[in-house]
Amino acid sequence: MKKQVRTVTEGAMMLAIVGVFLYVNRLSGAMLDGILAFAMPLPAIFYIAKYGIKQGLILSFAMALLGLILANPISLFYVMTAIVVGLVYGYGIHRDKDNGWLLIWTTIMTAISFFIEMVLLAKMFGYDFNTEVSTLITTLKEMGVTSMPDNIETLIISIYPMAMLMAAFAQALITHIFAIILLKRLKIKTRSMKPLSLIILPRKFAYVLSLGLFTNLFLTLTNDITIQIILTNFATFSMMMFCIDAYIFVLMFSKLVHKPWLSLLAVLVFLMMPFIGVSIGLFDSFTDLRKRVLYTYAKPAE
Repeated sequence: MKKQVRTVTEGAMMLAIVGVFLYVNRLSGAMLDGILAFAMPLPAIFYIAKYGIKQGLILSFAMALLGLILANPISLFYVMTAIVVGLVYGYGIHRDKDNGWLLIWTTIMTAISFFIEMVLLAKMFGYDFNTEVSTLITTLKEMGVTSMPDNIETLIISIYPMAMLMAAFAQALITHIFAIILLKRLKIKTRSMKPLSLIILPRKFAYVLSLGLFTNLFLTLTNDITIQIILTNFATFSMMMFCIDAYIFVLMFSKLVHKPWLSLLAVLVFLMMPFIGVSIGLFDSFTDLRKRVLYTYAKPAE
């Protein structure tokens, strides 16, 4: 009986937190919409991680009803997205899934919501991404910018799916960090993150990504827009993964030498000159660079 009362009480508390947040968001003219996707999954994650998916479905249904009452259409979409993310993430915590599983599935759910928001819902409100790209190119030409490739429109459109995936991963990562901090404070079992020294691109995956670095060379060999989009996204994804591996390496090194400013410098350098990040990532993936750094500067644990 006590357990049932506690379950209902904590569910009511989570629902009250959601209600207050939605009410404040409505009073502020939807100014908090930007953080709805980060904050809203947390109550559902906590509740599902503690009481399981069945109780979580009840809370999620109540959250959806509360969203229908208090939220505008845009905020309601964010609420529904947060419910799905909360269900998936909470299920993973309850089933003791590893952090990779949590991040991958949270990213997938977030990316699907981005696609619905930016493609399907945008068309309902009269927003056309292709038209916006054409307008941007026309504006650049009117400003005197002439040194643009002939397929610039295709290149811009092709980057869009990768940018959407990167944004989804960033949002999933922020939700993951907040959720882990919250769950640890509430003494709910979570898996610890791998040491930085163990987070590295698998060798076989790195070989495939290495091929992706040269796919842009084949863009001029075809006029098929679909193939150009696939090749551009493959090249962008390959560069991004090597840069991420390089940043993890720099982050590990900065901790070893007690110079945290190196990690901030790496972000600026990799954004301005991504070839440096790709080079470090290649060396880290195909040589024993990381082992040498660990052997020279630190204990094997980190």
